Amino acid sequence: MTIMTAERALELLDLLSDKGIEVWVDGGWAVDALVGRQTREHGDLDLGVLRPQLDAAVEVLAGVGYELTDARYVEVTVQLTHSEGHRVDLHPSTPVPGGGTQQTDFDGNTYYIPPPTDGHIAGRPVRCLPLETQLHTHQGYNLRPQDHHDLELLRLVRKSLDD
Repeated sequence: MTIMTAERALELLDLLSDKGIEVWVDGGWAVDALVGRQTREHGDLDLGVLRPQLDAAVEVLAGVGYELTDARYVEVTVQLTHSEGHRVDLHPSTPVPGGGTQQTDFDGNTYYIPPPTDGHIAGRPVRCLPLETQLHTHQGYNLRPQDHHDLELLRLVRKSLDD
């Protein structure tokens, strides 16, 4: 597995932003962004993307060497893999009036995602999935060791906010 470095993640965020594509960090990098430091290695970069911009995001990423490798669940996630082995998983969601988006899960249920919150990757501000939504997305599947790691960090972030 090739590592998705912080530098590569930031380059991809810049690339998509420069093309007018609104994305926010999701998954393991979003956990680290809320914590404010990298806590583990990442094999991919999960990004939330507005559903109307999904095709444009895929096209931009294809332009820098990413190939569509899994679109079986296009309502939930689209996976792109670089020839070097690192991945980007795009999670499309539909904008809703008043802000935020609505995302579909693998069971076909939809849930509300509040607008992105602020986090940091390698000291740089990024938009990322809010804490409570990250806790919600870590449910309904068999957790891997990195998911347990991420959940523990999310609980620590919540506890620090509650104190």
